[in-house]
Amino acid sequence: MQNHTGLLRLSTLKAANRLRVVITVFIKYGFGEISELLGLSRFTRWRCRRNACPISHEMTLWEKIRHIIEELGPTMIKIGQILSMRPDLVPPELTNELQNLQETVPPVSFEAIKARVERSLGKPLEKVFSSFEQKPLASASLSQVHRAVLRETGETVAVKIKRPGVEKTVEADLDVMAYLASLAHERVYSLKPANLPDVVDEIRKSLMRELDFLNEARNMTYFNHCFKNDPTVRAPKIHGKYCSSDVLVMEYVPATRLDKITADKDRRLAIANRGLDCAIKQMLDFGFFHADPHLGNLKLGENDELVFYDFGMVGRFTPEMQSAIVDYIIAVVKSDARRAARVALDMAVKAPPLIDFVRFQSDIMFLLERIRTPINDNPNFGMFLLELTSLCRQYGVSLRSDYILMARALLATEAAGHTICPEFDAVAALKPVALRFMVKRYSVLFSDRPPLGDLDSNLRLISKMPERIDKLFRIMEHGQLKVEMEQHDFGRMVDRMGSIADRIATGLIVASLIVGSSLLFISGLGPKWHGIPILGLVGFTLSGVFGAWLLLRMVFTRK
Repeated sequence: MQNHTGLLRLSTLKAANRLRVVITVFIKYGFGEISELLGLSRFTRWRCRRNACPISHEMTLWEKIRHIIEELGPTMIKIGQILSMRPDLVPPELTNELQNLQETVPPVSFEAIKARVERSLGKPLEKVFSSFEQKPLASASLSQVHRAVLRETGETVAVKIKRPGVEKTVEADLDVMAYLASLAHERVYSLKPANLPDVVDEIRKSLMRELDFLNEARNMTYFNHCFKNDPTVRAPKIHGKYCSSDVLVMEYVPATRLDKITADKDRRLAIANRGLDCAIKQMLDFGFFHADPHLGNLKLGENDELVFYDFGMVGRFTPEMQSAIVDYIIAVVKSDARRAARVALDMAVKAPPLIDFVRFQSDIMFLLERIRTPINDNPNFGMFLLELTSLCRQYGVSLRSDYILMARALLATEAAGHTICPEFDAVAALKPVALRFMVKRYSVLFSDRPPLGDLDSNLRLISKMPERIDKLFRIMEHGQLKVEMEQHDFGRMVDRMGSIADRIATGLIVASLIVGSSLLFISGLGPKWHGIPILGLVGFTLSGVFGAWLLLRMVFTRK
């Protein structure tokens, strides 16, 4: 793992070679100054003069970054896709551009796929499958999917196989990202607030979870358990005895993309409303939701059910977080800016203690007014949450990652609804949801914020106060109390300290010259001019010049 203490890790030759490729591509797209700034020019032997760069100088910054990611290959594309769902980590302009990433990955040879499956199953392919199609159904950056038939049951299944060697490639790319992030964090002062090492750590966590197919198998199984009594929603069934961290064997479920549905307006509107209701149910009833329900992962099955695919990325909500989402929905429906602002601050990971709450509330009111009075399109709850995320970034408020995934999931769900039926109004569809939860909240028995529950929590907090105060005093008695301070002007402080050191050194030199010259005058040593010791005279002259220079510098540089 990458630490934040400046100890940089490039543990493998693959990572070092990958770093050279990354820097070369950066230079190609006009970012040569970055390698110079980070002291990495040694990793490349050529420079890209402005007129020699084979790209259009009319590209925006974000377009250049997208092209860099696409040129660096499948793993970086996957990382870019993760970042496209995290406007809390990167600027919104970049997340929007990363939505355009084109993942055109050629499939791995069937021989390599067969070897990986057999190694995972511990037996020949023919012993498990009566047939296994060599041509993949889909080929992505981390895996590819093949259709097969189980020999034991005769059931048609979809087999998802991790691409051979992808773990080492991902590890090398993540090491390079961590190396560059640490360098940038230490050397580029303007990037410190972004905390790039933490961004890389967040990407690493997300990618490592997605690389373990057993996590996806558990997610799909739990999703089906949540909707076991709802025949209109499902995910492919998992065949657990054949699954491993490298291979996922699931039910083959043919379905139609939502943008290919041909039906009358009423049926299409019903499907769109059902999709939004399903998303809200996942978040508020189960606290577990599919985080990337785009048109490729959310389809309509043969029995008119909604079928969810690809559970590599999911979100989870605690009861407190679910209650906060209810507050957000109520705030949007009622245009209550104060409620939305208070919930954002209460549920944030980090928030400035002296935030201008009135101004923050006013800015949220502006966002709510855009939803209440749309001009060219329907109001969009997911877009409101993403814009709220950007607004929080401006105020130094860090929201929890699951909230960001929720916003992206709702945005994708609403986009799918608009694709099916352009007249779909998500905010109007949320009004009965808000009413249902408002009634539930004010119910004594079924409220998500029961008064007795709050009372019990507050009593526990009060009962722990003496213990916490005693612990604080014991820490102080043992001299272990730590105070964390943040220096916001470190570069300027270093310059001023250097200037002070120069003045002190010059003062010491002047004092030494005066003392030495005085001794020479008293002793009368050395050659003389008109009876005056020449060395003593030179010493006094130099001390006078240095003293005058020091005095003038102190006067004219004082601020």
